[in-house]
Amino acid sequence: MIKEIIESYSILVQEFNILVDEPMENYTSFKIGGTADLVALPENRFELKDLLKRAWELDIPVTLFGRGTNLLITDRGIRGLVVITKQLKSRIQIIEKERDTITIFADAGERLSKVCQFAINNTLSGLEFAAGIPGTIGGAIIMNAGTKSGEMSTIIKSIEVLNQDTLEVETIGTDLLDFSYRHLNLSGIIVSAAITLKKGNQELIEQIFKHNLNRKNTSQPVSFASAGCFFKNPVVGRSAGELIDRAGLKGMSVNDAAVSEKHGNFIVNIGNASCEDILLLKQQIQKKVFEKFNIQLETEVRIEGE
Repeated sequence: MIKEIIESYSILVQEFNILVDEPMENYTSFKIGGTADLVALPENRFELKDLLKRAWELDIPVTLFGRGTNLLITDRGIRGLVVITKQLKSRIQIIEKERDTITIFADAGERLSKVCQFAINNTLSGLEFAAGIPGTIGGAIIMNAGTKSGEMSTIIKSIEVLNQDTLEVETIGTDLLDFSYRHLNLSGIIVSAAITLKKGNQELIEQIFKHNLNRKNTSQPVSFASAGCFFKNPVVGRSAGELIDRAGLKGMSVNDAAVSEKHGNFIVNIGNASCEDILLLKQQIQKKVFEKFNIQLETEVRIEGE
């Protein structure tokens, strides 16, 4: 069995631009994670399609992600092929104009920050809530990224998805997308999105965007490695950050994994934290919050690997 695995890996490496035994800490905002057997960064949807087709033919397991800003990878790493989609990008462009709205197109690998800047430059309102949110458009959509003032589900007109069964690209309209809090129920791979924004006032858009960005930079530990908000906010009542703060957990640590002093819902890597450190700290936070408030915090960060 091991011989068959080695042979299938070798075939894939020979046919594509593949990195072998690649440290995953280089590909996530947490700066944590063991090695992946194989890593590929396809540059367009055609390369992505060919790569996935060959991997599935060879029965190689596949893990996909974008810029790794909402991701924690285990210390043992990831077996099989990791496909990183952050290279899937072309020109952001306006594709449809109506009386009060403009629809723009962006590939899944485009940085969300770049799309926000495109909106500002073209006097388009609707993305102000996303100021300072890291990652790619694809990642923001699949996580339904957002803040109290908005989320991705409110501006998506449609997405193009690579069907994992047929390997054909399909367009799915917003009426057929199953969004929920920090989640999109989707089986395919997002390759691009059409985003509908409103025509607005340039000065006001810039003002709101800068206000939201400044608020984020002053209230969140942006200088430390993290994966953003670690826990989902409960459906009702106080936010996860408030619960952690009221439980007196700010500053609590396990080795180099610590609860941020600035924002309770951020677990930060203050040096050389391991995934095990992060998970042990996560468990302690959940236990203490449950004991004090009888609320079970759910993880928002995606965990991958052995």
